[in-house]
Amino acid sequence: MKQIKFSICTASLFMLMSCVDLNLNPLSEGSSENWYSSQAEIEMSLNDFYRTDFFPIDDMKWGDDVTARNETSEVNNGTLTSENGTIAKRWENYYKGIARALRIINNMDRARAMGVSEKDIAQYEGEAYFYLGHAYGMLAFHWGDAILDKVGMSLDEAYTASRSPKADVLAYSYECLDKAAERLPNSYPGIQRATKGAAYAFKARIAIYNEDYATAATAAKNCMDLNVYKLHDNYQDLFTASWSDEWIFFFRGDVTLKKYYWAASDVLNCISRLSGGWGGQKAPSYELVCAYPCIDGKPIDESPLYNPKDFFENRDPRMAMTIVPFATAYNKSVLDGTYDPNDYKWLGYEYSPSPVKTTVQRISDGAQVGNNDSKARAEHASYTGLLFKKYVDESFLENGKAGAPTTYPMLRYGDVLLMYAEAMNEMNQCSQEVLDATINKLRERAYNGTGLEYPRVTEGSQQQLRTVIRTERFIEMAWEGHRYSDLIRWKIAGKVLNRPIYFLNRAWSGNTSWDGDESSVSAEYKQLIQNWKDGNYPIGGIPQIDEDGIADLSEMAKKGYITVATERKFDESRDYLWPIPAADRLINDNLSQNPKW
Repeated sequence: MKQIKFSICTASLFMLMSCVDLNLNPLSEGSSENWYSSQAEIEMSLNDFYRTDFFPIDDMKWGDDVTARNETSEVNNGTLTSENGTIAKRWENYYKGIARALRIINNMDRARAMGVSEKDIAQYEGEAYFYLGHAYGMLAFHWGDAILDKVGMSLDEAYTASRSPKADVLAYSYECLDKAAERLPNSYPGIQRATKGAAYAFKARIAIYNEDYATAATAAKNCMDLNVYKLHDNYQDLFTASWSDEWIFFFRGDVTLKKYYWAASDVLNCISRLSGGWGGQKAPSYELVCAYPCIDGKPIDESPLYNPKDFFENRDPRMAMTIVPFATAYNKSVLDGTYDPNDYKWLGYEYSPSPVKTTVQRISDGAQVGNNDSKARAEHASYTGLLFKKYVDESFLENGKAGAPTTYPMLRYGDVLLMYAEAMNEMNQCSQEVLDATINKLRERAYNGTGLEYPRVTEGSQQQLRTVIRTERFIEMAWEGHRYSDLIRWKIAGKVLNRPIYFLNRAWSGNTSWDGDESSVSAEYKQLIQNWKDGNYPIGGIPQIDEDGIADLSEMAKKGYITVATERKFDESRDYLWPIPAADRLINDNLSQNPKW
């Protein structure tokens, strides 16, 4: 057992931990003068680090791999301000965590006087440095220059502190993660905590986020060379498994505590209408669909294997493991009469967004039921015609659909392999040996059990490999909460986040009991039906894929296959850094603001 699992084991422990370090301000913490008077209190304070308040997860809506039916986000719709609550809370919580970590370190002499062993002290210091390294690294990434506290500021000092250069903040992040790696073990025999491998992996992430490729490569390789982690055998099972040696740092849901993460905390928005959900309120984007290469490894605008009328055919297997597959009008089984609903079952029902399919099969008894996952019977069936499959299993239908005890892997070994390949390529050192140890291992895993030979990536120019690596990262890490950060660090958010979000035409049959009579529907719905019959539903044609693996969907919109749902806006002169929260600047005149905020 080598991973970091963050679930609280008992309700009583949760209640104790919730009392730790109350009434914190961003850089100092009240009610703590008498804290750390016992080893139990030190451990309780450390335990409370392991939650998403201190290790925040990006919003699903920030990137371009997810479309949300009812909303965009202030981060990508041009309305973000320095008063934004999400941004302010992140800044605040990072500094709360920093203050706590420094107090723990500063209290270790007190711990020694209490008789705490040097082994335990090394672990406590390691966990505190681990958090310091993570927090300062993310502050440098999102805000650039940041307040740098290495010793524990007083309130008076906090109210007058100024920002230190990003380079200094990042250097201290690395220093702390190195200290963490020196002190932390490879694994624990019991409940998992911060480990040596996690320190290396987070250092790699922070370095690559900040375009320090040499440091990223070294840290990723250090993690790899531990021989502690390995890829899960099956890509799809990785996200519903009860345990995996691929997970380095993760959060696992708990039914008893009613604590859930990522998709498992948003069940109704992620599952089909027939299974009791809201039909893909959070759904795969068309950009994601178009990013998956064909089984020859080529993008869809280059591969002779791509069939735009049956876009699941001949695609990288991870596509059908991430997005619920369905048969288009030009699916081979439909054309030759061998179609079997059981081949397209999802959460107990045949899945088909076909605008002419009024009923589908209920798998349990074979009965035909109204197709509420299609616009044929439901106005609010998936607005893209797509549903996510990744993370979702039958546990999403339990607990009153309030949440599922699945795992959100914040950092996994597959990510480390991708970071290593990217860093080596950006230094122009990506050899065949590196490719075989990284991307080709991921592809081999993806094709495992398919009977197909995976398309091996071979050496090429730096730009060619950059395209491959960025595309691989898009599809391998789809819907894992890292896409926004990738767009920011690659400096392509200005391109991607200034393009519209697309849906299908909003038309539907207009009748929850529609009998399939096409003469009774609107002209707009007749167009959707025609698109389906022509093989252009939910997407059509072959979009151009650029050097970053991004599809240009504008021609599909012009032809009426999809329509603009909403516009995204990203100011390249401003939005690559977040604003310093306005409230903090009101109480500290020395806090400068980032440009144009």
